[in-house]
Amino acid sequence: MDNQPEMTPLEAVTHLFVCLILADGRMDFEEREAWADAITELFPNLTEGRAVDFMQDASRTILMMDSFGRRNYAVGLCSMIKAHFSHDDLQNKFGPKVASLVEADGMVFSSEKEMVEDIEKELGIKITLED
Repeated sequence: MDNQPEMTPLEAVTHLFVCLILADGRMDFEEREAWADAITELFPNLTEGRAVDFMQDASRTILMMDSFGRRNYAVGLCSMIKAHFSHDDLQNKFGPKVASLVEADGMVFSSEKEMVEDIEKELGIKITLED
């Protein structure tokens, strides 16, 4: 998206993960835990309070979007994420964290699968989801 604000890599990943979390219309405890685990691994030097602030900001922003808007927003975030991580890290660290997040609540909805497909295409990686 051309009008997407500049973000730090942590912000972009958090906003993308919140798009995925809210793809099914709700945010479960398990999904929040999967987000926290992913952020801790991908950004080991972060402060927890800063990450939580970004998640709250992302939630406020993304809750105001419809499903089409969320998908477009997620696609735009991918370019920022792609610029930060190597292809190897995207495939071997980021991709598995996306899968863990989507599968965290025990159900994978079609809206989540569609967004994962968008992410795969934009980042040039393969994300394996359990069926």
